[in-house]
Amino acid sequence: MEASVSEQQSLSDDRTSTHGWPWVLLCVLAVGAVIFTWRGIVASTQQFTAGNISTAVVTLLADIFWLAGAIGLIHNGRKMRIVAAVSWTINVIAPLIALATKLPEFIEVSPWFEAGSTYFYLPMVGAISALIWLVWSSPSQIAHRNGG
Repeated sequence: MEASVSEQQSLSDDRTSTHGWPWVLLCVLAVGAVIFTWRGIVASTQQFTAGNISTAVVTLLADIFWLAGAIGLIHNGRKMRIVAAVSWTINVIAPLIALATKLPEFIEVSPWFEAGSTYFYLPMVGAISALIWLVWSSPSQIAHRNGG
């Protein structure tokens, strides 16, 4: 069976890579994710050996959501944007829960501890900035802004 002309044509992606402040934002979020993950792994190891399993798990979850959010933003594919949106939403909500409840599972090295107070609230600012970037860079929003 012969393939149709449309099937023979390959799709091309003519989007360019990010430049300017969005590139800086993506780099800062990626560096933050690496720092939080490193500190979280060290702290979680200490918490596991001390028998504080729930504290270690919460810290590792914070790190995983930061990594998933950063990777989702950098990849910028359709499904990865969904992963990033879920991750960054959790990274906004969980620190607020930690701030409101003061649960002992949220330790100082976690980006969720008291809304990121250990890191001068930069995790909260980063998560909100990431969500804003996801909305701003949405293909439908770009098409709408360009008159499409």
